[in-house]
Amino acid sequence: MGFHLSLQNDIRCMETETQALLSFKQGLLDPYRVLSSWNAGANVDCCDWRGVRCSNNTSSSPHIIGLDLRGSGDERLIGEVGSSLTQLTHLDYLDLSSNEFDRISLQDIGSLINLNYLNLSRNNFATPISPHLGNLSNLSVLDLGSNGWVADNLRWVSRLSSLKHLDLSSVDLRSANDWAGIMSKLPVLQRLSLSNCSLPQPVLNPYENTNFSRFLAKLDLSLNHDLNSSIYSWLNNFRNSLTHLDLTRSNLQGFNMDGFENMTSLVFLNLRSTKVDFHSPKWFKNLCNLKLLDLSGNNGGGLLSDVLKLFPQCVLNSLETLYLPSNKLFGSLPDFTLFPSLKELELSFNMLNGSIPQSLGQLSNLEHIGLNQNVLEGEVSEAHFSKLVNLKSLNLDGNLLAFNFKEDWVPPFQLQSISLANCSFSTRFPRWLQTQNFSYLDISLNGISDTIPDWFWKNLSPDLLYLDISLNEIRGEIPDLDLKFNQMPLINLGSNEFEGQIPAFLFGAQNLDVSRNNFTDISGLCEVRYSPLYLLDACANLISGQLPNCWDKMPNLVSLSLAYNSFSGDIPTSLGSLTTLKFLNLRINNFSGQIPWFNYTELKVFDASYNNLSGTIPSWIGSRLPNLVRLSLRFNHFQGNLPSSLCNLRNIEVLDISLNSISGSIPTCLHNFDILTGTSNASMVQDQLRDLILMWKGQERLVHGHNLEIQRGIDLSGNHLTGEIPNEITKLVGLVSLNLSRNELTGQIPKEMGQLQSLDFLDLSRNRLYGPIPSSLSQIPRLSMLDVSYNNLSGSIPLGTQLQGFKTSSYAGNPYLCGDPLKECVSEQTSFNSNVHVVNEYEQEEHTLMTQEMLISISVGFIVGLWGIFASLLLNRRWRHAYFKFLTNIIEKLK
Repeated sequence: MGFHLSLQNDIRCMETETQALLSFKQGLLDPYRVLSSWNAGANVDCCDWRGVRCSNNTSSSPHIIGLDLRGSGDERLIGEVGSSLTQLTHLDYLDLSSNEFDRISLQDIGSLINLNYLNLSRNNFATPISPHLGNLSNLSVLDLGSNGWVADNLRWVSRLSSLKHLDLSSVDLRSANDWAGIMSKLPVLQRLSLSNCSLPQPVLNPYENTNFSRFLAKLDLSLNHDLNSSIYSWLNNFRNSLTHLDLTRSNLQGFNMDGFENMTSLVFLNLRSTKVDFHSPKWFKNLCNLKLLDLSGNNGGGLLSDVLKLFPQCVLNSLETLYLPSNKLFGSLPDFTLFPSLKELELSFNMLNGSIPQSLGQLSNLEHIGLNQNVLEGEVSEAHFSKLVNLKSLNLDGNLLAFNFKEDWVPPFQLQSISLANCSFSTRFPRWLQTQNFSYLDISLNGISDTIPDWFWKNLSPDLLYLDISLNEIRGEIPDLDLKFNQMPLINLGSNEFEGQIPAFLFGAQNLDVSRNNFTDISGLCEVRYSPLYLLDACANLISGQLPNCWDKMPNLVSLSLAYNSFSGDIPTSLGSLTTLKFLNLRINNFSGQIPWFNYTELKVFDASYNNLSGTIPSWIGSRLPNLVRLSLRFNHFQGNLPSSLCNLRNIEVLDISLNSISGSIPTCLHNFDILTGTSNASMVQDQLRDLILMWKGQERLVHGHNLEIQRGIDLSGNHLTGEIPNEITKLVGLVSLNLSRNELTGQIPKEMGQLQSLDFLDLSRNRLYGPIPSSLSQIPRLSMLDVSYNNLSGSIPLGTQLQGFKTSSYAGNPYLCGDPLKECVSEQTSFNSNVHVVNEYEQEEHTLMTQEMLISISVGFIVGLWGIFASLLLNRRWRHAYFKFLTNIIEKLK
């Protein structure tokens, strides 16, 4: 940050200016100690302070003429820019960019009339721009970009006649209809950036004599979505000077591209996502200086060969960067020797077919190849890269290519970025990677079935940004390296056959996916002092035993998945220190004990289903987890009542506490679920942990993707709940699924159940409900699954296409229920006494089981008793003789 000039004599800067700087510092927050050298003292010279530049006066005290406090990623100032800077009247250079300043008086800045350079960009300023900046007539550079400024007009700019560089990016200029006329009056302007300014259409006075700048060379009008083809009439005024033009995401639909043929000085032309039709045969004709052409995302369509025929020979010779992705281009690739100067080639996300010509390997200047997401096929060999000595980036993923390299091939290039996902490698791990110093590597889904060599891990760069070798069959253990990443990379090793310990160095990543492997040890996370992990997915491995208790080393963790392992014992208390956690998945393990106290105010998804957790459901869940969207405690050993504090989960969309031993009644405060009642909008749940195991239409299913986004349900089945179904449940009009089966609920089905118009699945089976089926159920249009079997329901099934369309099994076990699809009703109303007890399936099974147990007991008793008698006679000789003597006497008497 900044400059400083130390004078070689005893003359020090003026006291008033020293005090001005100290006052400026006092109004700031400086957590990074950027201004640690700014201290008062008897012999202090502010010219030696960081960021301060003084004049070279030798006979009198120097003045401060420059202040460079530009911030950086790890050095930023925070707070208000105070008015004390107005005392630096000789200041000609002021740079406060890239900090976190949020307040400033532009009127004060406008009093610094000697300023030649002013940069206030990339801060948090969000006020109207003061016209007092127009007083700075000596300015040659003004950068106010990337803040929240607003300007109703730009008349003040017209007074800055010395301006050469003006950047107003992200200033809201939607009301500044004078922008085009004002910019045309800046006689020496060379660079102008009005990106993302919500610019209106240019309005020029045809009777006004405007002296357009003859020097404007670089113009950025990108991200102004309301600009259309009428902009060209204004651009044409700079046709002889413009070298760089960026119109990204403007609306040039219907624009006649032939007008560009007069802009003969253009070197850089960006028309990305402008809806422009670039098939005009004339517009390239005179652009012989063009080096970069970006036509990305215009969906132009057509044969690639026809598009390239538009290029005159001079453009083919000069072009260094050609971007044509996402244009629905089809056909085969051309002879690339037509582009002798080409450095960057991007043709991704089209419909190009055929093979890659070997002429590609002749472009010795080529640095980037992007042919991904096409339908290219055929073999790729060493010949395709024979002279690509400058190649730095290669992206061929998503094609039908087969890579055939000799095992000892040494590439002529040093790639930094390699993206070859979903290509066809041999089953051997590619040895040529040993020669590359990559920061980005994606070789996922390539059918590699091999032990990964040690050199791969030892060659990993500390500057790694991205590593994805997932969806292969790569084996082996990963060595524990003494490697510290500089950039917090994204690492995906999922769906392979890695084993052993997850080494500690991997926890230095930002995202780490080691799921679906054979790892057996996660204790390496306790070996790090600090982990920047944001996402950790270690699900579906072979890790067992106690979960390590050192999660306090990951203060930034947002998503944690440990599902489908064999963890046992208590959930460690240090998990409670993850205060930024939003997604926690502990599904299908052997965790036991109670859920420890969590304070996850940001948690959206908590899945602890299929474990051995016990005790009562913690009452603090409703207060400490206020943002929960999905809660699944399915298939554990929880008991006791449902705490009423669960009703504080206003954002809940999926609540699953099925298959436990919960007793008591269903809370009547369920109408507090704002999302399910439709009183609040649904929460946005990001990509992490976007699946849940749910009972869906009578079967357990893993619901994910779009099906989970639309899934809103309550499942309390398989417990010991008693009492009636509360009427408040009918207010949950957003419910898609409701499962209260296999409980001991009594009373009648609420008459207003038909208000649940979004309901697709309703299971009330195997309870003790009685009375009629409410007629309102026949009015639920989306209901595709209904089960009210094995209750004490009676009366006629209400008429309606929905209810008559279900199988008889949906109503079985209700002997007093009649009507289609069951037997016809004898009369219009069938009387039924709710006190009569109808034996349901469970009780019948219990009676049958008791009968079977009684018969088995009698039989076993008889056999054991009989065997006891015979065993005694067999083993005791005297008893045996006495017994047979007794029998002989009886027989004799009978004779």
